[in-house]
Order: sequence, then structure tokens, then C-alpha cells
Amino acid sequence: MATTTLMSFADFERLDGGAGKIELLKGELIRMPPAQNDHMDVCERLFEYLKAAVEQLRQTQPEGRVGRVHMERGYRLAGDPPSWLQPDVSLTHPNQPIDRYYLGAPLIAFEVVSEFDTAPALDAKVSEYLANGSAEVWLIYPGKRRAWVYDGTGIARQETKSIHTALLPGVDIPLDGIL
Repeated sequence: MATTTLMSFADFERLDGGAGKIELLKGELIRMPPAQNDHMDVCERLFEYLKAAVEQLRQTQPEGRVGRVHMERGYRLAGDPPSWLQPDVSLTHPNQPIDRYYLGAPLIAFEVVSEFDTAPALDAKVSEYLANGSAEVWLIYPGKRRAWVYDGTGIARQETKSIHTALLPGVDIPLDGIL
């Protein structure tokens, strides 16, 4: 039977990241190869659409009511063992606490699924985001041209046309526009 050695957050911070992406998921080190161009193109288009939509919302929302949009930003999640996740694209909570990293999960985490992602790791990430404050987690499958949305109810919904959520009223990002 294989055993997994869990890592402290302090040890994680001291790692040499090297090429690729690293995350800490409930104490377990997750290494991914460097993102490929197609993957990053989807992330960048989503980021640009979402950033523009949030900027428009800022004009109609009272100050401090809309969070910030980021790409590849780190979030330190509470727990023992600890997690530090870096969604492809994220929207923070309004006035989300920040130290060296954002504290807690983003309001919405967007993960663009690649061939290197595994179902168990994606499931664990979704659970970890939701348990630490995310209202929604979007798993976007470019090859299938769809997204699955998790909101903590235990029922995922499939989207094939656009990214839209009650958390961002009036925002509708066509999947064809980012894929």
C-alpha cells in the first residue's frame, strides 16, 4: 500500500517551483507540466472577457461590491493539512483578505481542464474551493466545448452556450468566444 507524505505550507513555500505549475492540495504536492499554448489562450480570453464584464459592473455597483479578476493567482486555504491553489482564472470576493496570498477561496474559481488533469484531483479541488468560501467553481472542458458549474448544492449544471451566473448579474460570456 502506497503512502503519501503530506507537506506543511512552510515547506511548500520553500520549494523550487521549476517549470510547470505546483499546488498544494490538502498537504499533497500537485505538479503539472507547463501549460500549453491552447490552454493559455483559453485562459487569457476568459480573463479578458471577465475583466471587461467586471469593469462594467463596477460602474453600476456601489463601491466594494465587486471583486477583482485574476489569472493564475494563488489562494491559501485554511485547513490541516493546508492547501494553496492557483485557479486558471478567478474572481475574488469583494474586499477579500490578502496577505502574501489571498486568504480563503475566490468567489468564483475557473479551471480550464487539460489532458493532465485527473478526475480525482479536479473533484478534490472543487470540494476544497467550495469548503473554503467559493460560491461557484467552473470546470471548462475546451475539447468538449462545455463547462460544468458546481455551487455547493451537490448538483452540477452543464453549460454549453455561455458563462453566466447570478453572482455577476447581466454578464454573459459566450463559450464560443473563449474556446
